[in-house]
Amino acid sequence: MEKSKWKVYPLVVGEAEVGKVLDVFWSLTKDNSKVTVPIMAWLLIPQGEGDPILVDTGFRDAQRCEEVHGLGPHRTKPEWSLEEQLGKHGLALEDIKTVILTHLHYDHAGGCAQFSNAKFIIQRSELQAAAAPLASSFLEIGGGSLFYDRKDIAELIDPLWTQVELIEGDVEVAPGIQCVLYSNTHTPGSQAVYVNTGNGTAIILGDIARNVELNVNQGIPPGLFYDLEATYRAMNRIKKDGDFILPSHDYEVVKEYQSGLPK
Repeated sequence: MEKSKWKVYPLVVGEAEVGKVLDVFWSLTKDNSKVTVPIMAWLLIPQGEGDPILVDTGFRDAQRCEEVHGLGPHRTKPEWSLEEQLGKHGLALEDIKTVILTHLHYDHAGGCAQFSNAKFIIQRSELQAAAAPLASSFLEIGGGSLFYDRKDIAELIDPLWTQVELIEGDVEVAPGIQCVLYSNTHTPGSQAVYVNTGNGTAIILGDIARNVELNVNQGIPPGLFYDLEATYRAMNRIKKDGDFILPSHDYEVVKEYQSGLPK
């Protein structure tokens, strides 16, 4: 039976200034520069029957990113709102029935409350880690919670709890779309989203990798991870599995695929 085919669109829903050290594990790099990166969501539109699916929802509030998480400048614009970004594709917020969250960091899970009609697909291990993160409250960066925002997590646990669908491991969530668990990589329950485009498999990474050339092609893990060996193995598998590898903080990806993938 032929797999369902999907078109993948990057949506820019914010922007941040971060250090290049995030691209290289243990900060083993001489590059101390800053770079401006997009905060992205992904729109999956079926090339046949079915409903559109959204992957990730961006951050809650730019000021909160700086004040609570101790991070550098974050920006948003009216045209970067989820409502405006979906509107470019003829969709409203209420048209989204499924949201897949690659992980629950502040810049991926901050917009869930906008989707009153959606179910939220999350790895059980990720929600457990986000609700009770193993972190020191003395950390100056990350809000003492390793970049999980307590407001985002509280919202998912209640009042959105009846809309949350917890999965464990690799699960096909729609024909042609699979959530693949990469335990203890960027977060304990990070998942990639494998999408059949008809021209090959697109892999939406969340933050399992940040830079395709460094992290995937050269096999150098990114700067934030839980288990180094698990992250190495993830890079190797993703390189083997993916025809189109899509990190979520890369303006080159936005530029290349702004008209959708496959082209």
